[in-house]
Amino acid sequence: MNQLSLIFQLLCLSLVSVSTALPSLTKRASSPESTACGDVVNSEDDVITATLAYECLTSVPYNGAVAARFMEYFYDSAEFQSNLAYLKSPPPSYQQAGVDFLGGLELIQAKINNGGYANQYEFEAALQALIYSTHDGHLFLSSGILSLFSFGSQYQIASVSIDGVELPKVYIADHLFASQDPGSSNASAIATINGQNAADYLTQYSAANSVGGLEPHADWNSLFASPAQDIQGTSSIWNGGGTFYPGDTITFVLENGTQIGPDPFLAIFSGGSDGVAISTGGDFYNFFVLGLYPASYNSTDDFGGDSDGSDDSAASSTYGTSAATSAYPSGNSAATSTYPATEPTQTSWGPGSGYPENPVIVQPDLGLYGGGSLSGYFLEDYSLAVLSIPSFQEFGDAIGTFSGTVRDFIASSKAAGMEKFLIDLQQNYGGETLLAFDTFKQFFPEIDPYGGSRMRAHPSADIIGDQITTYWNGLNPDYDDWYALLDSEWLSADRIDASTNQNFTSWQQFFEGPQLNGDTFTSIQRYDLSNFLFDTLSTDDDEGFTVYGYGDNPVNTTQPYLAEDIIILTDGQCASTCSLFMEMMHHEAGVRTVVAGGRPSYGPMQAPGLTRGAAAYDVVDSLDADIALAQLLLDEDNQPSDFLPNRTTPGPGMSISYAQINLRDQIRQGETVPLQFTYEAANCRIFYTAQTFYNYTNLWRYAADAIYSNPAFYRGCASGSSETRFGRNVYP
Repeated sequence: MNQLSLIFQLLCLSLVSVSTALPSLTKRASSPESTACGDVVNSEDDVITATLAYECLTSVPYNGAVAARFMEYFYDSAEFQSNLAYLKSPPPSYQQAGVDFLGGLELIQAKINNGGYANQYEFEAALQALIYSTHDGHLFLSSGILSLFSFGSQYQIASVSIDGVELPKVYIADHLFASQDPGSSNASAIATINGQNAADYLTQYSAANSVGGLEPHADWNSLFASPAQDIQGTSSIWNGGGTFYPGDTITFVLENGTQIGPDPFLAIFSGGSDGVAISTGGDFYNFFVLGLYPASYNSTDDFGGDSDGSDDSAASSTYGTSAATSAYPSGNSAATSTYPATEPTQTSWGPGSGYPENPVIVQPDLGLYGGGSLSGYFLEDYSLAVLSIPSFQEFGDAIGTFSGTVRDFIASSKAAGMEKFLIDLQQNYGGETLLAFDTFKQFFPEIDPYGGSRMRAHPSADIIGDQITTYWNGLNPDYDDWYALLDSEWLSADRIDASTNQNFTSWQQFFEGPQLNGDTFTSIQRYDLSNFLFDTLSTDDDEGFTVYGYGDNPVNTTQPYLAEDIIILTDGQCASTCSLFMEMMHHEAGVRTVVAGGRPSYGPMQAPGLTRGAAAYDVVDSLDADIALAQLLLDEDNQPSDFLPNRTTPGPGMSISYAQINLRDQIRQGETVPLQFTYEAANCRIFYTAQTFYNYTNLWRYAADAIYSNPAFYRGCASGSSETRFGRNVYP
């Protein structure tokens, strides 16, 4: 390489910028400081009472100048959110309330200007509630103090129907498990929670805390644990994944009159003080909001390094007078997770997991801490093959083993004479986009999937794309930047124009798209799946990766199953790449869908019930770098580069663990409304029962029965839920 990579130059600049001193800020007058935050940080247990967590959160002071700087940063980021116009004015098919997101941000800024927030928690909770109101899991923010706590109940609950026909009720899950023991009495459903009708209470709780639910059914299902959730090590919003303080205590009254509680709501604290002494809310603010170490901190105590407690880049603390240095040089939280270096090779998910203990195949390195998540089973009495895909999120070598496991299991299923095939996508929140295409092609090798998407076309996006595309077009392939930018979202040359099925010839050809619903969008793009370098760079697969059926990985098999012999099962918790896979399988290939669960009501329910955006895009590591690169290119060309404020100096103001926006909408061929806002009812909806909610063998049989026992009537489907079996896309 003959020139210094511009991307490398930007990395150097970012390392310099993080040492820039924060301005001195004035402490807001407050009452005597609580030491609850010190109690939280110094607790030997990460699980504390919600009461203590809330006392800490509300004791953390607030500074309007910091909040305003953060809001400017976040507002500029939100301009890149692809679906703002449809959020503000959604079509009738959308099952949630519309929201003017940018207008909501402006209202928060106005309240900041008027001194309307009493503490940091009030400000952060207002912002987070606005984000959640978009029901787009790709629009996500984890920052400040709210990111350090999650809330929940110690009691796991389940929503089941007694016979699959009657409406479900909510139970304490342990009571359901116990009721299945020989000689045990039936479990009694929960009548009230904290004096309120149980269904009403949980509906309100789920609406406030769920992320990306496109209808109340999806919000509801996010309350409950499941085997597919357990194997991924995640928590429901009821059992430790709630965002907002729920109250001090919880009391259940069962239908048989039994009272349970009051018991404390709990909170999980995921922060780490890194050995820094934290006592008050002010200390908590300085460390977790501003990311500042006290000048007296000596890193030798924890890391064996040399430090005199000072630094040339010392910044003034907001609360207190000691000098401090940056604790988050990359804008990330100090909290870290420790995983075992190695785990024994697993051959199943194990006894008590809810999955059968005799899989026909498992993905190599199967396990919570491994790279594998796929497993395949034969239900020979049903002549049914079942492929469990709880996630498309894979890295490195697991990209190839994912594809290989799908291929091998399909071949084994055909060899064993399995007549039907069920794909279980429960709790699948997405992952690697190209694995959805690859998996689809292994079932339908002769179909070229559409996979169309588009961006919001606004001035800042135009500048970034024009600068990066022009820069890349002038590079020699020997340069590192040529490869580094090949899969960039801002490079039009590596994407296909959906209207011509040819690569875009210029940025402007891509950028100049239609005006729809009061906003402007780019042309619809498709992935160039035949491009080996694009596929490999997109997946970060060191071994190289090409989607099956393209380029150097041509089709060498016939279609293994007819569409009518395949079922897709979900619990509505299908997001992102999962929704893309369902779009291809259901709408392009004609596979039928079954969805389980939902609110205690009859009628249809959507199978992909969560986010359907095409591109979750990291703000701090990706968008900020894109903006900085465009500004650097403009500076080198002596052009104005102030289309957006500098993103790294002084930075966003508040520490950010993670932030992302939805950069591209998923668009169906021949349509204009983003799939996020269409209604996608499953062909059949089933209720969980006590026999199926934690026994997937029974659940898979139940789903197959609902579709195949009497295909003309879809026996077993919830009343009113199978109206879409002939393709009518009705919505409530």
